Amino acid sequence: MIRIVLAFAFLSVFAACSPKVTTEFATPEDIRFLERPDEKVKRSPCNDPLSYVAHPELIRMKTIRVNLHFMNSADGRHNMPKEEATAYARDWIYASNSNLDKNMKMFLPHGNDTPVLPIPYRYVITPDPDIPGDEGVYYHIDDELCYVVKKGRERNISDKRIIQKYAVRDDSVLNIFMQTHHLDSIPSPTYSASTNGISMGSSVKIFGQWHKKPSVWDSRGIVNHELGHSLGLAHTWGGYDGCDDTPPHPNCWNKTNTPPCDTMYSNNMMDYNAHMGALTPCQIGKILLNMARPGSIQRNITEAKWCTLDTSATITVTDSLALECAYDCEGNIIIESGGVLQITCRLSMPEGSTITIMPGGKLIIASTGYIHNACGDAWDGIVLVQEKKAKGILEVIDGGRIDNATYTRVSEP
Repeated sequence: MIRIVLAFAFLSVFAACSPKVTTEFATPEDIRFLERPDEKVKRSPCNDPLSYVAHPELIRMKTIRVNLHFMNSADGRHNMPKEEATAYARDWIYASNSNLDKNMKMFLPHGNDTPVLPIPYRYVITPDPDIPGDEGVYYHIDDELCYVVKKGRERNISDKRIIQKYAVRDDSVLNIFMQTHHLDSIPSPTYSASTNGISMGSSVKIFGQWHKKPSVWDSRGIVNHELGHSLGLAHTWGGYDGCDDTPPHPNCWNKTNTPPCDTMYSNNMMDYNAHMGALTPCQIGKILLNMARPGSIQRNITEAKWCTLDTSATITVTDSLALECAYDCEGNIIIESGGVLQITCRLSMPEGSTITIMPGGKLIIASTGYIHNACGDAWDGIVLVQEKKAKGILEVIDGGRIDNATYTRVSEP
């Protein structure tokens, strides 16, 4: 069992109340160094999406930084007026986040028992701090790049010029560009002017009839769909997307009275359907895995809350916990008597944080595990608590590491 608790002045309380209790930062002499087991190499759980949702109580809400770009022509016909853009952008992001507030139970496979986990991320419009008065919403007049054509000789949905010209801080913010279908194309009965888009890494282009200022509630699904692509998810109907809990299907828009859409209609966010409201555990795990990969697009656009110590995010381990995923801790860690924490992958600790091992508690760093600070700072280290002859235990299997800790070092004697 794991509890998230409010931090308290642990060391000072014990020092004041019990003179028989001592605390010290671990030194190499305190560490039990163990040989690596002689066993066949298995697929690392660190790359398994389901490892990232194995302990839902440890998942912290992630914040995705976004900005929005309204594209218009000089005659003003290809988008809403500039004075309406910022309020519309805020309402649109609010509506899109509201769609993430309540994950839906999967419709597929018919009669499934797929768990429903909370969706652990939200979007926030992020201004450029180097631009005074910036609000993270931009308005561009460009007769050439204001519109989109989805088919034919003038097809330009994959054109990157708009990104190259107008993207703002796309190394750390996801840029959303709003382009209207070419006004000459919209009346054609063979041209679909529906709201859709394309993900291009840290930028997304969303196409619609923005000159008509459509309801943000009607277009929120496409935002989550396209940003889902940027977060690393694929369509589920066209083939295997890397998840066993997203079965293939005919991509019905909604339920009908005739097969196959009587039982094979989807509500998954990564399909095209009337709901776009469900993410499976594996899909959520894929997003968290991508966010945990140093240098990835997904990590770069995520607010790094793991850099600063948040004592309200302290984790207390009271039982056995095998942490088999890369994890960015935002608080301290306390391993109580009877608690065992095993680190199999990367564990980042925030600046100034500690891992405290109580008497009767144990921390195991596997041969593939290492503890560090992912922000280029230092964390304090591992505290061992001793009461009489009982003392916290730290075991490091050959290959395990403790990096950039101020007061704890690992070097085999």
